[in-house]
Amino acid sequence: MSSTSPNLPGQASTGTSIHYQSRIFSLDVLRGIALLGILLVSINEFGGFTNNEKAFYITATHGGNFKLMSAISILFEGKMRALLSLVFGAGMLLFLRKKEFPANLSPADAFIRRQLWLIGFGLVNAFILLWPGDILFQYGIVGILLFGFSRMKAKGFFILALVCTLVYCGKLYWLYADDKSDRKKWVAVSVIEKKYKADSLARAKKDSLSMPADSIQRKVYQAKIRIADSIARKNDTLTNKQNGEKSKWEGTLKELRFDSSKTVAENKDMRQKQWGKVWEHLLQRSKFKESWSFYRLGIWDISSIMFLGMALFSIGFFTGRFSPSRYLLIGVLLFSAGFALAWYRIKLGDARIIDYNTYIDSHAMPYNQFLPFERIFMALGYVSMIMALINTPFLKWCWSGFAKVGQMALSNYLLQTLICTFFFYGYGFGYFGRLKQLELYFFFAEVTMVQIVFSVLWLKHYRMGPLEWLLRSLVYRKKLDNKLPATETPSKS
Repeated sequence: MSSTSPNLPGQASTGTSIHYQSRIFSLDVLRGIALLGILLVSINEFGGFTNNEKAFYITATHGGNFKLMSAISILFEGKMRALLSLVFGAGMLLFLRKKEFPANLSPADAFIRRQLWLIGFGLVNAFILLWPGDILFQYGIVGILLFGFSRMKAKGFFILALVCTLVYCGKLYWLYADDKSDRKKWVAVSVIEKKYKADSLARAKKDSLSMPADSIQRKVYQAKIRIADSIARKNDTLTNKQNGEKSKWEGTLKELRFDSSKTVAENKDMRQKQWGKVWEHLLQRSKFKESWSFYRLGIWDISSIMFLGMALFSIGFFTGRFSPSRYLLIGVLLFSAGFALAWYRIKLGDARIIDYNTYIDSHAMPYNQFLPFERIFMALGYVSMIMALINTPFLKWCWSGFAKVGQMALSNYLLQTLICTFFFYGYGFGYFGRLKQLELYFFFAEVTMVQIVFSVLWLKHYRMGPLEWLLRSLVYRKKLDNKLPATETPSKS
């Protein structure tokens, strides 16, 4: 089930060559699939198929574009990132249980250094390469936070995974409760506005009926009316607080509606020829995702699944603990449960987009309340079914290709950013918003083929990917040998 480099953890290296890390074939395969799957979902944001565009298909006739969009959301959205988080959690324990490093470092020191450098790579990815959807920064921070729990037993990991998942569910409900509160305030302000309008209309009718016939008296009366109306309008004007409450909810509704002007403006900003102009446009989005969104939701999201990955690694789930038939049964059951939750989420999510006022008045929970469990069930379903088939002879070539991509995960992840940003953004080829949804997936397939071929060819000559080599050289503060000698066989994992 697993293939390793010549020396397993705990074994002494022979000669003067240093073996960098034992590998588990299944983890490499899963990492590669997750990495490519993340691009399948991210290609929409890279290419300009925004939430605004999605709102158009949801509120319009539900044709092929809507069905394709829904299928991608059900099968892959959030699940591939969850799969990568599972593998990252397992990889943490694998790294920390190593006995030998290319420098005189303890596993803890090496691990913390690695996480800090991942944070640095993430900042480069988000703010230099201009990808707001970066995950390296977040993985680097969460890895450090979870480091203190790494000596726990499998049971402890399972408990922590459940706790973090429940907190994540609670956070989602909290955000929905905020929306419900905003709507209640808006309703209260609307009642006051209607009262003011009714009062104004009543005064106008009364004034018109009481108007004197004499012209001189009429002028005096009209002057009195203007003064009285001025005082009344001042008293009948919404306060700044009420205007704010009104605008906040109306802004929420506006964000959910399709607006063609948003698409035009987004395309114009993203097609600007200067890197600095695109940077200015994406800056707030990147800061939001790496700060507010991450610290309020992302920490619990990522932690829950990394803890689960650590638990599964501890019980040998990734190294063939069960028979293929048992893995397949687990996979089908979990995938089915996750699929049902995903279908439920899509239906409620569409209703929310179409009329959030009606939705929020008739639903006690948000449309994505069970998203954390949906992602976990489907990610585990994918893992289990892959584990059931990973030793199938006729699929060996397929798993090998994914494993090579997984071995070079960092290099391939940043390569995805480079290819996509240069192809879509204005300072490159400027194809942002120019490809249809289906065409974006064809482009994804092309990038996937490039990355598989690149990974296979690179690892025929080198021990690890270029950025993996750079990361480890930075961690160990020494230039490591990466070139494979002519007599050394490339790793099969």
